[in-house]
Amino acid sequence: MEKKNLKKALDELVVEYKKKLSAQAKIDKTHATGRFAKSFKSKVTEDGFEVTSNVLYAGTVDGGSSSARTKEDGIRKKDRIREWARIKGLRPYRKTKAGGTKFVKITDASMKSMIYMLSKTIRDKGTIKRFGYNKGSGIFNTVYESISKKIGVEIGSAYSKDIQDDLRKMINKFNTKK
Repeated sequence: MEKKNLKKALDELVVEYKKKLSAQAKIDKTHATGRFAKSFKSKVTEDGFEVTSNVLYAGTVDGGSSSARTKEDGIRKKDRIREWARIKGLRPYRKTKAGGTKFVKITDASMKSMIYMLSKTIRDKGTIKRFGYNKGSGIFNTVYESISKKIGVEIGSAYSKDIQDDLRKMINKFNTKK
């Protein structure tokens, strides 16, 4: 069976789905560097589509954080935290005896100490407070739920048109043989 209507509907749906994911990342305020919102890649299959993200921390944004499993994984996580802190403009500080805080000079040692404390806090509490820390934003599920009815209707309609077109071709072929 030729599925040209289904393919067209899937192509349109995947574009809309990616746009909604990017918009939801901005709504959720999970776009510090902008890479996450721009990282969504899509693939249309024979009877559906897949949308993924090519940034390593996408799983953390969507599903929450987990501890590093290997030393290399821990180093990569610290590097991503360092980049995030730099983009956010975070600076290392220390507490004063009077109970206040004082920014310290930015050195490799002070940055390493700040990254360590951020990493420890993420391990203990998670990443995003407004999403319940370790739960993540659930961005993929949120977008899917917002568009799932439309996806069902569009795919069903396109598939129905393809079946009707195939039936017409069979009937015409049968009628021309008589």
